[in-house]
Amino acid sequence: MKYKLKPYMIIILILCILVGIYFLWPIITEGSTTMPDSSVLAANTSDVNSINHHESNSIHANNGVVQPEQHTEGTDAIVYVTGAIQSPGLYKVASSSTIGDVIKGAGGALPYGDVESINLAETVTGGQHIHIKFNFHGNPESLLRNKKININTATVKELDSLPGIGPIMAKRIEEYRQSKGAFTSIEDIKHVKGIGDGLFKKIRDKITV
Repeated sequence: MKYKLKPYMIIILILCILVGIYFLWPIITEGSTTMPDSSVLAANTSDVNSINHHESNSIHANNGVVQPEQHTEGTDAIVYVTGAIQSPGLYKVASSSTIGDVIKGAGGALPYGDVESINLAETVTGGQHIHIKFNFHGNPESLLRNKKININTATVKELDSLPGIGPIMAKRIEEYRQSKGAFTSIEDIKHVKGIGDGLFKKIRDKITV
């Protein structure tokens, strides 16, 4: 004997199926959701840990205070060089330069420049005045400054400083001026006893009248 479903039972069955699908659908779709790649998660976690470790070390090194990175750029210094120097004046040099570097850049010290009184290894500072004193060691300043000696007005000491002219010859030049009058040319100095062509060649660029 066949069992025939009544219409209301069919409706109830359909409703039960729909209700079951309604409650089971979220579970079915959740299982199909794409999960993140485990290797990507591991890499991201490693990067985060590395950043945290770097920040932790920075904070520890600064006694717990986070400080921004500072970039120090090279600076220049302006110094003023005077005295017994080849090219005195203002110079723009690196702040790490020494006084010796500045003197070298200015052409070096002049003869009899007293560089021993200066600390050449000292680092320069902005606005510093570097002055090199002359130390003539008793020699006439006019000769050492490349100024010619006037044989008509020079003292015995100044004449003595000329190459090849000793104190005796200097005294002869002075006596010649007193007895013969002023020299009219530098060649006239050869009239002094003991001054020949050889000695004259040594002093002619250093004397005048």
